[in-house]
Amino acid sequence: MRLSNIELCRLFSILLVMLVHSTTQSLGRDVSLGVNLLTGFSVIGVNVFVLITGYFSTTPKKSSIVNLAFICLFWMTIRVTCRYLCDEPVTFKYLFFITSSNWFIASYIGLLFLAPILNVACNTLSKRQLLGGVISLLLIEIWFDWLPPHPTVMIGAQNGYSVFSFAILYLLGRAIRLYGLPLWFMKISPFIYIGCSIMLGVVAHVGIVAGHPSVSGMCFSYINPMVILSSIAFLMIFTQMSFHSRFINHVAKSTLAILLGHSAIFFLYTRQFKYLYDNFSGIQVVGYWALAIIIVFCASIAADQIRLMLYKPIEKVIKNRIKYNEIINGPLMAKS
Repeated sequence: MRLSNIELCRLFSILLVMLVHSTTQSLGRDVSLGVNLLTGFSVIGVNVFVLITGYFSTTPKKSSIVNLAFICLFWMTIRVTCRYLCDEPVTFKYLFFITSSNWFIASYIGLLFLAPILNVACNTLSKRQLLGGVISLLLIEIWFDWLPPHPTVMIGAQNGYSVFSFAILYLLGRAIRLYGLPLWFMKISPFIYIGCSIMLGVVAHVGIVAGHPSVSGMCFSYINPMVILSSIAFLMIFTQMSFHSRFINHVAKSTLAILLGHSAIFFLYTRQFKYLYDNFSGIQVVGYWALAIIIVFCASIAADQIRLMLYKPIEKVIKNRIKYNEIINGPLMAKS
């Protein structure tokens, strides 16, 4: 059963991803304080999405893998078509979603297949063991991949762009669901999110002004402890809501489609954002920028309704043909 409050959080996380992409990819890092603040508020999008996956846990099923493959195929077709019609370079890598811009798909698929192992760990370890393990992994990731100077070792964290980092966030989300957070943290979670976001934006801007652009990269890294803390606080804001909306639950089925949809026409709308930033000022930029993101957001959802209709007959066949839906079975899986 879908929880509308969490589905709403999932939708907001994708909106934040669109915001951070539109700023960093269109304008780069060396920009105004306002843009850095916007990035500070929106950089948590990917982390929140993965935390939600861990919060509820998941186990890969044959039907869900087929569905994921169909989503990728549908949006790959749109992406290749758009690039071809606009005389943009098209590489065969787009057909398999193995370009650098599609790192999320590769990492998320890896996480799905790793999830059963992580679920077993969460179900068998004590609270102290699980929390100790998660904290230890976070410290390793921070020390070897985030803190300067970067050691010349490869642990696979890649500043958060990896299965390794996703697995840590998954465990963190699962630990929060199983054991909760202090009541005081829950009460002030909106202020934690706002405070961390402002601090990230200000510190990044000061670093740029002072001639240290690497500070900006550290601030907006997915494995920055403050970004992770802000992501947790953002998720906790929505966990404290309670409502049901069939509309939100339906739209939330297209969250991954929104991610792939805005990536499909990325080369088009980044130019438009740069144009808006260079030719307008103040509230005009904010208004046009918000309108452009909303248009892409709604267009992706609308286009995905076609994908959902096309998939219905395939889904029926899968339900009739697949006898054992779970890819990985085991007695411990039932506890997750």
